Amino acid sequence: MKMVSLIALLVFATGAQAAPVASKAPAPQPTGDNLPPLPVAAPTPAARPASAAAPAVDPAAASAVNTIVDNAENAAGIGSDVATVHTYSLRELGAQSALTMRGAAPLQGLQFGIPADQLVTSARLVVSGAMSPNLQPDSSAVTITLNEQYIGTLRPNPSHPAFGPLSFDINPIFFVSGNRLNFNFAAGSKGCADPSNGLQWASVSEHSELQITTIPLPPHRELSRLPQPFFDKNVRQKTVIPFVLAQTFDPEVLKASGILASWFGQQTDFRGVNFPVFSTIPQTGNAVVVGVADELPSALGRPAINGPTLMEVANPSDPNGTILLVTGRDRDEVIAASKGIGFGSSALPVAARMDVAPIDVASRVPNDAPSFIPTNRPVRFGELVPVSALQGEGYTPGVLSVPFRTSPDLYTWRDRPYKLNVRFRAPDGPIVDLERSHLDVGINNTYLQSYSLHEKSSMVDQLFQRISGGNQTSSVQQHTLTIPPWMVFGQDQLQFYFDAAPLTQPGCRPGPSLIHMSVDPDSTIDLSNAYHITRMPNLAYMASAGYPFTTYADLSRSAMVLPDHPNGTIISAYLDLMGFMGATTWYPVSGLDIVSADHVNDVADRNLIVLSTLSDSGEVSSLLSNSSYQISDGRLHMGMRSTLRGVWNIFQDPMAAINNTHPTEVETTLSGGVGAMVEAESPLSSGKTVLALLSADGQGLDNLVQILGQRKNQAKIQGDLVLAHGDDLTSYRSSPVYTVGTLPMWLMPDWYMHNHPVRVIVVGLFGCLLIVAVLVRALLRHALFRRRQLQEERQKS
Repeated sequence: MKMVSLIALLVFATGAQAAPVASKAPAPQPTGDNLPPLPVAAPTPAARPASAAAPAVDPAAASAVNTIVDNAENAAGIGSDVATVHTYSLRELGAQSALTMRGAAPLQGLQFGIPADQLVTSARLVVSGAMSPNLQPDSSAVTITLNEQYIGTLRPNPSHPAFGPLSFDINPIFFVSGNRLNFNFAAGSKGCADPSNGLQWASVSEHSELQITTIPLPPHRELSRLPQPFFDKNVRQKTVIPFVLAQTFDPEVLKASGILASWFGQQTDFRGVNFPVFSTIPQTGNAVVVGVADELPSALGRPAINGPTLMEVANPSDPNGTILLVTGRDRDEVIAASKGIGFGSSALPVAARMDVAPIDVASRVPNDAPSFIPTNRPVRFGELVPVSALQGEGYTPGVLSVPFRTSPDLYTWRDRPYKLNVRFRAPDGPIVDLERSHLDVGINNTYLQSYSLHEKSSMVDQLFQRISGGNQTSSVQQHTLTIPPWMVFGQDQLQFYFDAAPLTQPGCRPGPSLIHMSVDPDSTIDLSNAYHITRMPNLAYMASAGYPFTTYADLSRSAMVLPDHPNGTIISAYLDLMGFMGATTWYPVSGLDIVSADHVNDVADRNLIVLSTLSDSGEVSSLLSNSSYQISDGRLHMGMRSTLRGVWNIFQDPMAAINNTHPTEVETTLSGGVGAMVEAESPLSSGKTVLALLSADGQGLDNLVQILGQRKNQAKIQGDLVLAHGDDLTSYRSSPVYTVGTLPMWLMPDWYMHNHPVRVIVVGLFGCLLIVAVLVRALLRHALFRRRQLQEERQKS
């Protein structure tokens, strides 16, 4: 049977291979902007792969023959009219600019994924770019490979440096779940080959395209595969997961939906996720249905429900679509079922249905989000990224990044900065000129320090190395440097850039074209000097880490305030925001309470998030009474302010007066897709925060939530008010400041004087007056004493 299936496979798709299930390893942090979603393409007739000489498949690919056969058997009944062509530019796959290769950095590549429920039937790579006219055509080339399988070769033409578009057919058997497309540059020129020669280069345009034709595989409905088929970790594009809710506004059902949305956000992480909300099941594709069993859409029938239940069923209108049911006999059981995914996903069965047992969730403590690095001990780089992310190839391997997240309210004594212990290895043997080679260290694109790849040893060390026969070039270099506290905020990135100079050789003796350098995974970053305190409002903290709401990872000290009758757009914005919180903390939002505006006093002791349109904002406008902005007559505008209050704000936060470059008067209807984020101190409880996301229409609300998850926009989100229209953001700062957090008593003077020159002057003047008073008193006492002495001497004489 296997032999017959294999023959059918070869006839079917010239060896098309299905992608295996995605790995469950933690997703890496981004090094650039989020990628756009999968381009929408209309179904086209399936095309036969172009004929090409296929090289031999490596043993790893051969070992997957059984999986290929099984997938081919499953796909045998699929018609050719469901094939879809997806076209990606290299920019959409992650290239921020052209892929430029040089002798010192000959390798460039991109990683991308194929969903596990798709089968690749054909593919084509269309490339364009340029190659240096100084290259020799007979000894220079760019070799293109996919997963170490040969695709094609680019040769230079000195008379025509630019090339393309050139098309290369790709055998579909080369595709797996996680793929790497590599461009390997080999340079040859007149005279001696110098890897550092800037005249030897090749560039592949970021507008080059990869065209992939896929067909869907029959769905495997197993709860253990979650988050598939809704999300595949090997696919870097933004994910869209439709939600179907039986009741538009039901606090318990919305809480269960928020737990699910935050769990999906945790899985998608930096890629982003969007949750459109419907009242009926979509005609095609996958969806999540949340609600009490008796209120489920009639198209699903009436399945027997005996308690909290998770179930995967076919989409009634699309046999390839999967519906995830999260249900129960009452609303408490619906919440319990959602916790079965949020907190028990590792125990989900290899079955389409599961009766969920109650899950007791331990209460959280402040600043313990799984995504935040600990601040009570040094943290190894090996805990933050895989070892492969700390290794580079070539003389200039590019930036090695170590992303990490912290709570943005960290504060420390200015003379006690954070410590970074860096360990790195230089190449073994006489390969590079270590005296001229160095490692640059930075954080968040800010330079910190440079270190030579070879530190001069003392006479004792040199003598010991000669006696022991050791090679000093193979040792691990170790350095400790400090990070200024102001350089660390919510989402951070340590950056390491090796710049190695080739060793000068007599004659024309070529050295190795590929060398290896690495940062040791035992390097550490230490934030243990930090305390948690900051001044608010500051929307930058919300954008970078969801602060102050994520102080507790489950949002147990926060509440969501929604209109009495929210529409699907507001509920979708709420779910998108919960997805953002889950991606920020890597923890479900099981502690969040949901209330309407007339029950806000029930959560007066919590931080509040308000989602509303201006037409429904009358009941929540009082929550912004501590801000400089008011809502009235369907408009957001600047409130009445007294001169005394403005002067007091300058004393409280003088930097705000310096940094505020925008007009202080604001008046807008927030229509036409314009949205506003306003942050202020809660009028219900001192030290608590109110965050209001407002717009006149759903488009503005949706845009507000989406920009929070886009790294490219985070630097633009500042102050206490942000007006957003698409990617056009304007920030303002006018509201009074307040303090969140605590410090030990010995550090309070530093906090009190921090960024307050007026206070320093006042305290200085008071100190001078005090010193003068003490000196005057001392001098007066001395003068009286001398006067008595003189009088006694006169009396004696």
